[in-house]
Amino acid sequence: MSKVDALLARLTSEEGERLKPYDDATGLPVRAPKGQITWGRGFNLMQCGSSGLFAVMERYLVSALDAELSRFPWYAQLDDVRGSVPLDMAYNEGLTGFLGGWPHFIAALARGDIQSAAAECHVEDPKVEPRYEKLKQILLTGQQPT
Repeated sequence: MSKVDALLARLTSEEGERLKPYDDATGLPVRAPKGQITWGRGFNLMQCGSSGLFAVMERYLVSALDAELSRFPWYAQLDDVRGSVPLDMAYNEGLTGFLGGWPHFIAALARGDIQSAAAECHVEDPKVEPRYEKLKQILLTGQQPT
């Protein structure tokens, strides 16, 4: 199992699966004039309700993040399950948000100090705190949650 596979195994439970555009803050569907939202070269997002297409896009995005993070020795040295934790955080917060927002977490990983990294793995937002508690346990145990 790779870091990408470890994260992809959790994303549906962490993020849900909505095949139509929605507002991440409210969970409500996004509405546009005449019910059409396009993306790319005229791709109508309101017609994209396909789990297969979603899975390809999701793998592409997570794999791109994995490639970016792999440039850092602290990430590359992690086993795949533990490595899926910073990958998850970067997916959730964006690469820039993750790299800029978690200096103590990253420093602990760079030292190989999993205990300290796990202690840093928390947020104040009650909406996502359960997710980060799971990530903390993954770091500590090296196991995917069941």
